[in-house]
Amino acid sequence: MKHYPWGALFKGIWRTLLALAVTSAFVAITGTLAGGPSFTWLAIGSALSLLAAVPGYLLYRIGAPDHSAGNRVVMLLVLTFAAWLAALLVAPAYMSRQGTPTDAVVTHVVRGLSSVSEKRFPAYQVADRGTGENLGRLRFLDTEPKVGEKIRVRVDPRGWFNVTVSDPTGRFTKLAALIVGVLGLVALILGVSGHMPD
Repeated sequence: MKHYPWGALFKGIWRTLLALAVTSAFVAITGTLAGGPSFTWLAIGSALSLLAAVPGYLLYRIGAPDHSAGNRVVMLLVLTFAAWLAALLVAPAYMSRQGTPTDAVVTHVVRGLSSVSEKRFPAYQVADRGTGENLGRLRFLDTEPKVGEKIRVRVDPRGWFNVTVSDPTGRFTKLAALIVGVLGLVALILGVSGHMPD
């Protein structure tokens, strides 16, 4: 009588969870970089996030059977895309909870050149309405506020992240979070199945 391979199942589960945990740790680091005070930090954090899945994947691969080569390739691709997308969620998720709501005013509109896309995107320099303190630049807004226009923003009290709009978790953020969750589940299924015998 052939017994169910419980050992392989549990090994696949804990190795895959380890891969996801290590990837999440690197995503937190790259996401913090991507949320920095300039577009350069966004580009650097986004680029490094593409590599965030590699350490976790290598830990998973150490014990994976040779017959699961196809699964491993797909899993690496899934983890890589999930890590990149998750890194972009770190700043809005953090700022929605820790950012200090602040009344600001637009002081300057800058057409910053993106070396990644070769297009020009507006960046809105904002200052505290009460103190006049420079708060940084807002990017990727749904609207195009003019100089002198009042706007509600969130400021990171620790200074880790760039200033954001008052509600940084918009539709894109929620959709991206859903996609990351689904990709995480897919990676778990792929990882566990990759340890199962033929």
